[in-house]
Amino acid sequence: MMGRRLRMLATRAIAHLCLAVMMIVASRADEATKHFDIKAQPLAEALMAFGAQTGAIVLASSELTTGKLSKPVTGDLSPREALLRMLQGTGLKFETSANGTILIARESPPGH
Repeated sequence: MMGRRLRMLATRAIAHLCLAVMMIVASRADEATKHFDIKAQPLAEALMAFGAQTGAIVLASSELTTGKLSKPVTGDLSPREALLRMLQGTGLKFETSANGTILIARESPPGH
């Protein structure tokens, strides 16, 4: 019983690892220009649309996104350019972690 459970857990772990690697590879390839068509909308929804169009994993706290509207993003842009446009005027920025995950954070106040 224990051996079977361990094999099942190992199989799941390998599947999750493969998925993570595929997402990292996809996020690295996403620096190429893509066509974006994301309307101005609540920021959380816009970030989900960005993730759907690029395959990127985007993490943002609801504390940061609540009450904020995105700028529209349309045209042929790199994902970096698209996110910069989307976050313009929100007081937020993005960082990309070592594994390719995009993290939304507060911009530092000027002078810090």
